[in-house]
Amino acid sequence: MYEDKTSAEVIADSIWDGVRLVTMRATFPRFILAEVNTHRAFSRNSASSRAIPVKRQIELVEESPFVPQEWPKNQAGMQASERLLGLDAIVATGQWDTARRAAIDGARGLSESGVHKQIASRLLEPFMWHAVIVSSTMPGLDNFFAQRDHEDAQWEMQLLAKAMRKALDESTPSKWHYHIPFNTV
Repeated sequence: MYEDKTSAEVIADSIWDGVRLVTMRATFPRFILAEVNTHRAFSRNSASSRAIPVKRQIELVEESPFVPQEWPKNQAGMQASERLLGLDAIVATGQWDTARRAAIDGARGLSESGVHKQIASRLLEPFMWHAVIVSSTMPGLDNFFAQRDHEDAQWEMQLLAKAMRKALDESTPSKWHYHIPFNTV
């Protein structure tokens, strides 16, 4: 029913003087952006939810919302070792969709009341996909993979780390002393 749009694509990959620098475009659920931003070895630029009109953000959340594919069971600690299954997972998905529809109604109402998009669109963020450009050397990426491509990481972070690792594994660095993402020449 809902598509997982988590993805990563290498934009530039270069190695010079023994240092490999990689730039990727990554798409993932907006609600894990804070977790991605904890990786200080990443240089990043993130799409702005303030730049897109509320009407367009609503369309995106209606057409292709982020919906968790896994529903971890509540328990003490930071890691969830069990998942909701069957009817419990169906109920959780229904509750998520109810919250999404309420957020759409709230964002639309705020916008129609004259509230600026920088506030009105914030209600939609848990249901949005997010795009980031990330650059890092291999030690930074290796650290990220060690923490996030791990069974104890949040499911959505695992999916992102796996997508980034796959993109990296399929890339061959150029031996050029310039690292220029989005270079078309």
